[in-house]
Amino acid sequence: AALSHIFHKPIALFAILSIAIGHIAMVSVMVMTPVHMAHVEVTLKVIGLVISVHVLGMYAFSPLVGSISDRIGKIRTIQIGLLILLASAIIAGTAPGHDIPRLGVGLFLLGLGWSFTLISGSALLTSSVDPDLKTSVQGASDLVMNLAGAVGGAIAGVVISALSYGWLCVFAAIPVIALGIWSISFRSLKTPEINRV
Repeated sequence: AALSHIFHKPIALFAILSIAIGHIAMVSVMVMTPVHMAHVEVTLKVIGLVISVHVLGMYAFSPLVGSISDRIGKIRTIQIGLLILLASAIIAGTAPGHDIPRLGVGLFLLGLGWSFTLISGSALLTSSVDPDLKTSVQGASDLVMNLAGAVGGAIAGVVISALSYGWLCVFAAIPVIALGIWSISFRSLKTPEINRV
């Protein structure tokens, strides 16, 4: 019932796809970055440092992201997150495995973009569904997000073994770009629901 409700409301569907696509982009690139670095024999200590910077980007700025979302609106905040994810894909995807500073920046932005899409997407989702379905919709959102992450992680291994880490970042960017293009259409809607978010 929750998923059916979401699929029949464009704003709710956009919100849950923001969560899912942000998560699939984050997981797919994040899990293969250590593999990319290990190919050129980067030490585990340095790999751990890059992943720690990534986790910092994921969580350290959550209160700020929430404040930005309240201030400028959830859809605009999601759009910022999508731009950050694209920047991450470009920076990390063009970095050799031994370029620790560039990979660190790319992975930090990957975590930060994920934070923007997850926080604003979750807030947009719960504000755009019927009140009596909010709890079940949140459960459905968690299910979709985690399934997206699992699929992203599995596909990432196939892509990096058949092609390269750079190509993985390209493929991760495609749904991000598609969602960004779709988000532009909400600017033309003049409904109370849109104005509220």
